[in-house]
Amino acid sequence: MAKKRDNCIILLVDSPEPEKISAELKTAFGPERAVHVNSDLLSNTYKMVKAFPDAILILSYEKTIHHPDLTWLDQEDPGFLEVKNRPHEDRVQDAFRLAFFTGARKAILLNHLSPDLKKDWLYQAFDSVSDKTVAVGANSDGSFYLLGLTQQNMKILEAPGFSHGKSAESLTERAKKNKLAVFNTPESYAVTGEEALRKWMESREALPSLFREAAPLPEPGQTSVEAKKHHRRTRGAQETQAPEETKP
Repeated sequence: MAKKRDNCIILLVDSPEPEKISAELKTAFGPERAVHVNSDLLSNTYKMVKAFPDAILILSYEKTIHHPDLTWLDQEDPGFLEVKNRPHEDRVQDAFRLAFFTGARKAILLNHLSPDLKKDWLYQAFDSVSDKTVAVGANSDGSFYLLGLTQQNMKILEAPGFSHGKSAESLTERAKKNKLAVFNTPESYAVTGEEALRKWMESREALPSLFREAAPLPEPGQTSVEAKKHHRRTRGAQETQAPEETKP
């Protein structure tokens, strides 16, 4: 329990409403579809970190009239750090401050748009983070999917602009200017367009299934949720169709 209390995972959560989704996703997928893609990615990351046994979880969330709590993400309603009209980078700093204020020694911020995150990478990051070392996980587009800090290292977030553009490179440069070492977790990718979305869906469908029939690969432009619904409808129709009698 002591080890779990020393470690904290931070996840920024936005409600499943078009006006809360990033402009980048809406440009790539359209407003309504961007909501579904974002929710799929968020649910994927949330389930993984919720099951992670050696860290507490802080969810930063701005509630809305239609989604005043997080029961849409988890029926158990996990609770959250409430934010009100706070810019993204301010939310990040507030969440880190809360993590350390409540007793964590190490905190890791995750970006849910990077679905290939592995549990082992979290362990590697927590093991490496210290007052002299920060952890950075870079995506192939130069953004970061993981940032691990101690309270002493929060100084690299003091100046604005750490989350824009090639943010992984920017954070690395800031760390080095502060005479800090940088531990890099394996490179990943962010789902910000059709090609990356299809890559993620195909990787999910390729996972072994021991107890159920594998669902078909989704059509181009179809989210994983839409593909599963189509698979259930098709399978249900097959099961309700009466078999033909065999003639003697």
